[in-house]
Amino acid sequence: MSDYSSSFEIDAEGMRFSVRFPLRLPVLILSEDRAITGTTENISANGVLFRLKEHLPVDAPVEFLLEISAGELFGDSTAAVHCLGRVVRSYQELSTCFAAAVIDEYRFQ
Repeated sequence: MSDYSSSFEIDAEGMRFSVRFPLRLPVLILSEDRAITGTTENISANGVLFRLKEHLPVDAPVEFLLEISAGELFGDSTAAVHCLGRVVRSYQELSTCFAAAVIDEYRFQ
């Protein structure tokens, strides 16, 4: 069995969805030959929306580590989650870039 897993639900129209948590966490994203800093806007079991200072193109692979503080979601311990995924949507509002990434695999550390 793999150390990575992923889960999602399907709605009546066959679309993937899951509950989004409005977590603003610092994040370092590794994509191709770049390291990009930013914050998360929201996180679900399927993906994450990043707020960035640099553009990340659609289909770019991403690797990132999320550290969720004790009590932020549930539980009394800090959780670190190593994620692998890809950008599925990218846009800019004023001087801020946003990138939505699907989480293809994740592992708790």
